[in-house]
This record gives sequence, C-alpha cells and structure tokens, in this order.
Amino acid sequence: MLKVRDVPYSLWATAVFRLAGARSALVTVDGRRPVLLTAGSIKCGRLFLRCKTIPIEVGAGPNASLVLGERVFINTGATVIANHSIILGDDCRLGDLVAIFDSDHHPLEPSRPTRIAPVRLGNNVWVGRSATILPGVTIGDHAVIATGSVVTDDVPARTLVAGVPARPIRTLDIPDGWRRE
Repeated sequence: MLKVRDVPYSLWATAVFRLAGARSALVTVDGRRPVLLTAGSIKCGRLFLRCKTIPIEVGAGPNASLVLGERVFINTGATVIANHSIILGDDCRLGDLVAIFDSDHHPLEPSRPTRIAPVRLGNNVWVGRSATILPGVTIGDHAVIATGSVVTDDVPARTLVAGVPARPIRTLDIPDGWRRE
C-alpha cells in the first residue's frame, strides 16, 4: 500500500494545488515538502519550489486569491500566503527567505483597522534574498528588488530598488521579451 509520505513531493504538491482548483498547476519541488495553504482560490502555472533547508509557505487563506504565473521560481524559506490577493506574473524569481504580505495580520493601534491590500508583481521580476514586500505594492515588469529590501511603495517597470524602505537605484536596460533563466 502506497502511503502519502512515499509520494514524491512534486506529485504531492501538484495534486494538492489541483485539488484546490489550480487546474493548470504543475509543481516541481526540490528538497523538503512545502507548506501549502489551500483554503482560498489558487491559480498556478508551472511552479518550481526549492525547499532545500527551510520549507516554503505558499497558498491562499479563506476568501483570498493567489495567482502564480508560468515558470515562477520560489526559493527556500520564502513566504507567499495571500490573505486578500497576491499575483505573481510569469517568470518571477523569489530568493531565499523572501516574504510577500497583502495584510498586516493585526491592527497597529486600536483605532486603526488591519491594513489589507492586494500585491502584484509583473512579469520577469526578481526579488533578492530576505526582501519583504508589504501590502498594496505593485511591482512593474522586469524590476529587481535588492537583497534585504523592504518594499513599501510601487516600483516602476525596469527599475532596481534597494534599501529600507526600498528606493530606486537605477533604471534597467531590459528589452521586451527577455526573461531571466
């Protein structure tokens, strides 16, 4: 008799995403079993998860929506859990320990509600190790988020940002149609 723990993680993750409604999902897992939250809506293209040392957390909570484009790569220890709406375009690359949040999860003060706002990454976006993207941020196509940055505002297409909070460093010369391998 075949047990769940004997099924390769890629097959397991693909099956879990498909059972959650991500009909086009094809998930490749390299390493540990990821933590998948499938209480909300998930749409997923081909997805590569590298979980060598720390599991990845990815998914959607109740009444939330997560959309992952084609050929998305998420590295070890990253967290992408939608509480409202997170969209990653085609060919996005997320480094180790990246965190993408569409909610502050709790209020900062009793007089202010919890901030909840959608997050969108365009196509061919590269997010460096330990970067954090906060609620309400839109990142344009071909943008690069430097290692350790905290993104609090929108990032224009073809822009390198860095720092805490992240600020534009320079414009990138990237032709249409080019994608990171």
